Amino acid sequence: MRALMTAALLTPVATIDAQVKKPPVPPKETPVVPPKPVMPAPSATAPLTRALATVSGLVFDSLAFAPLSGATVQFVSASDPSRIRSATADSAGYYTLDSLPVGIYLVGLVHSQIDRLGLDGLAVPVNIASSGNVELPLGLPSAQTYRATKCRDQGPGMPTGLFVGQVRSARGQSLGGPARVRVQYTETNVGPSGVERRRPLRTTDASPTGAFVICGLPPDAMLTTRAYAGNDSSGVVELQVPTNGVLIRDMYIGQAERVVARSGGASTTLLRGDGKLRGVVRDTAGRPLMGARLSMPGNGAEGAATGGGQFQLDSLPGGTWMLEARAVGFQPRRVAVDVVDHTIAMTEISLDAVTPTVDTVKVQADKWSGQMAAFEQRRKLGFGHFYDESYLEQRNARTIADVLRSTPGVSINPGQNSRDQVTMRGTTGTGKCIPALFVNGVNTPATNGVIDDVVNQTEVRAMEVYTGTGSTPIEFQTRNGCGSIVIWTGARRQPAR
Repeated sequence: MRALMTAALLTPVATIDAQVKKPPVPPKETPVVPPKPVMPAPSATAPLTRALATVSGLVFDSLAFAPLSGATVQFVSASDPSRIRSATADSAGYYTLDSLPVGIYLVGLVHSQIDRLGLDGLAVPVNIASSGNVELPLGLPSAQTYRATKCRDQGPGMPTGLFVGQVRSARGQSLGGPARVRVQYTETNVGPSGVERRRPLRTTDASPTGAFVICGLPPDAMLTTRAYAGNDSSGVVELQVPTNGVLIRDMYIGQAERVVARSGGASTTLLRGDGKLRGVVRDTAGRPLMGARLSMPGNGAEGAATGGGQFQLDSLPGGTWMLEARAVGFQPRRVAVDVVDHTIAMTEISLDAVTPTVDTVKVQADKWSGQMAAFEQRRKLGFGHFYDESYLEQRNARTIADVLRSTPGVSINPGQNSRDQVTMRGTTGTGKCIPALFVNGVNTPATNGVIDDVVNQTEVRAMEVYTGTGSTPIEFQTRNGCGSIVIWTGARRQPAR
């Protein structure tokens, strides 16, 4: 109150009359102002810190039963998808991510194997609830889960195996049209009527990106397969379905140039391109096998291993092909290789020694013995018609058309220049058609059906005739809607006396 009163006294008073003597001004007082409470100086507020974790673990491929090295592990914050942290798995499949704030994340993997399996976009929510070291193993689905996911629409009782992969261009270009994959395998059933053998044929269309899945295959079956799109094709390759029922394999396709090679009066059609293959042949102990013979059935390429067991094959057509290695005293082996144009493919082959069963065994490894082993194997299956050296010698026919004249399903028609035309009945109901011709495993053009213009009967050592596409082995199938005639050439052995 005193302060207020003093303030009132200090307020100027207006002059009423200048003649009136003003009273004396009291002495000026210093107003008493209560002191302000002393407030402590504000201290700097400590920033709010979030708990951080170090996350690590193994990325495992449950299908291949091996670490998924090189996989990219991504953590995407559930509250802010723009916050992404990632780490790469090392050669042993382990990854580590430091200083990751605790919270809920969507965790995904990026790897070519995931693209191949059609699992892209797969992510799982993970709650990193505490700081410190957190172990988080990651992996691909098991074979059983994957099969159930990919083949859920197939009927009951069907085989549970599947073949999955991508069709890729060996020329480094986009696929030249819709791609297809064809597989065939042998099925043996024992019933009341005895042993029955079938050769089921399965064909599927690939997606626009080349991805394909073929379900309903027997686990542990040996498949014969080929892929093609437009004018591009792979070779015919043999692939084993693993016991877990999931076969993962890409198929490369490419174009080939046909070249006719002549030697000793005989002609052979070869397929050539811009690919190269380098490799080494060893025994199971790792010792190089000098002199081992290499061949690629279907395109005619051949070579031999030199010092150190090394070999090289040039001018190869692009695509996935079979490579066969043989050496005296060792079991032959066939492996699938991918040949890409203008690049050098690398491979290694290990051969098992032949186990001796008698005191002295003389083993001769040559190309013909391998061809005839496959010839006899196909003959035992009971599909098609087979003519070996003994039959051809007894038949003593003047032309190939004469040999085929009595074959069921084959028609011989008079052609030009006294050459007979060989035809079959088409599978599409279009009447007669020209069968495909394979000479030493290579598809050889004979568009007019006059086979004697391509091969001389005296050069023929064995023949196979398939009059229906359903019974034709996949390695001798084409897209012409007709059957196939397979001819193996070489000098016939003299009959034993």
